[in-house]
Amino acid sequence: MRLFLALFSFFILLSCSSEKTPKKEPKEEPKKEIKAVVLSEEEKFLLKLDKKQKDVYQNLTSYLSQLKSLNADKIVEMTYPKFFSIFSEHTFRGQIFTMANSSQIEIKSFNSKILNIEKVKPFSNGEFTQVSYRSKVIVYLKNPELYSTERSLNTLYSILVRKYGKKSIYVDVKERLITITKEIKMLAIKETPNSWKFIGDNPEYRVFYPSFLPYDILNNI
Repeated sequence: MRLFLALFSFFILLSCSSEKTPKKEPKEEPKKEIKAVVLSEEEKFLLKLDKKQKDVYQNLTSYLSQLKSLNADKIVEMTYPKFFSIFSEHTFRGQIFTMANSSQIEIKSFNSKILNIEKVKPFSNGEFTQVSYRSKVIVYLKNPELYSTERSLNTLYSILVRKYGKKSIYVDVKERLITITKEIKMLAIKETPNSWKFIGDNPEYRVFYPSFLPYDILNNI
């Protein structure tokens, strides 16, 4: 009986409340606009990489940054050290220094885009992979006595086309600007306990690879 009275009182209380406070219709929440997530080209590229490839990507990005600034010390530091067992480090530094301080030419811009990073593979003393990037370099012929005629500039154009291909070279005769667009292939090598180092992967270098590359990298490229 007490339970019945308690329940009866409870329902009366509810009814009184409903009489005193008219029921309000719930307000409709404004619909939120769902915006599509637009990924950058870099973000799309990174989504395809695993953890080790991303580590290579970060180091290669840093290496390309050093190339852009022509920082000889950093470029040498990030170059595969055994490369200097057959090529003079002093000469290598000198070439970079000459390019950065030339009275003949000036690098107006250097832009690059990483195109590919292969799966990282183990070898006897660490890990390695093959990478590629596209570079676009604009060179200004600042010495007016260098290639001073249209004919000499056209000759230079022909030489560069033979070396890099017609699609890779553009010469602005009036502004004395040379644009070189090229795909570069490299090896990325990480020997324990060092960080990632880089070396060009091209026919000219491959001739010398057997002199300094570990055999188990040679057998897998």
